[in-house]
Amino acid sequence: MQTYVVSIGGKAVLAFRAEDDEQAGEVAHSTSMQSDLRTLTDTDGKPLWDGNADIQVQLASAAHDVEWQQSRDQAIRDGEIDLNAGHDPDDWEVYFLEVRGTTKGRLGGGACK
Repeated sequence: MQTYVVSIGGKAVLAFRAEDDEQAGEVAHSTSMQSDLRTLTDTDGKPLWDGNADIQVQLASAAHDVEWQQSRDQAIRDGEIDLNAGHDPDDWEVYFLEVRGTTKGRLGGGACK
């Protein structure tokens, strides 16, 4: 698994894990991901994605990968990812900007898919 970053309007929005570039593109452009991006809002109340802007996906930088790993590790310690219950730690998403409706992650949140 590798860490990928979704960017919208030139801003890194979230990091997630995927097997390869093809799977990362499928995840980022999935109905579920797009629904989340339209539903979650920034601190100004604007959706992270307006439904029209290009969604870019690329391999995470070393810094974004470290942030994803740190958030995932904290989620395991906090019990948000319960390895004993079979949760896959690679299913963790980390938002890189403050968003309403999330509680974990460096600046905004994470969610186990």
